[in-house]
Amino acid sequence: MFKVEDYIARKLPVVCMAHRGFSGQYPENTLLAFQKAIEVGADVIEFDVRSSKDGELVVIHDSTVDRVSNGTGRVDQLTLAELKKLDLGLGQKIPTLKETLDLVAGKTGLNIHVRVKGKQLDRVVELIKEYDIVEEAFIVTKDPQEVLRLRKKYPEIHVCSLYGQTNPNYLELSEKLGVKILQANIAGPYLSRKWVEKCHRKGFVVTVFWADTFSDIMHYMKLGVDGILTNFPDNFKEVAKKCSLSETH
Repeated sequence: MFKVEDYIARKLPVVCMAHRGFSGQYPENTLLAFQKAIEVGADVIEFDVRSSKDGELVVIHDSTVDRVSNGTGRVDQLTLAELKKLDLGLGQKIPTLKETLDLVAGKTGLNIHVRVKGKQLDRVVELIKEYDIVEEAFIVTKDPQEVLRLRKKYPEIHVCSLYGQTNPNYLELSEKLGVKILQANIAGPYLSRKWVEKCHRKGFVVTVFWADTFSDIMHYMKLGVDGILTNFPDNFKEVAKKCSLSETH
């Protein structure tokens, strides 16, 4: 079972993080995509959290429902009841955060990309505690002020900052925020084996976003990263198996 402290300590094999679940084959950020990711052996499931008009925490990436459903409109301008009427394909609906945790908590690690702030973000933290997954989950946010607030208010919660993710100084910016988990973007001009090694020397663990094909997954494994976000966790597992990269590095 994935533990964040083991990840930070680099005690694990390269970690397979299913981006929005098994989103390469199933509707993204749905219970079906999460279940299928679990079935193929993803170590971690990544998903996004937003708030509905009536303050319910829901799992969806975009600020609108237009791309992923048969409806239109902003997530924060639709009630949970309205969101639940939408079809995401294959009979899937937008899940609440609680529904998601009911399914995945205790089965995989969780990379929770929060797109809420303040009290709503605190509610995410409280649910992480309620489901007793503090050791298996980490929160990801782009807001540097929220990173600092979380670290001060909830020192037991693991946080990854995306602040300056595509900036050449992403490592240095993250150092100032006091986080230990990085999520490097493939568009970042810094991403190289030398940069990854520098991060490791400074005590950081490096996740990369993202790789789907066999060749891309292999490429980032060779850079020495610690985890890879992928829409195709089955491809990741196949590469790791064939390359014998499932041993602790």
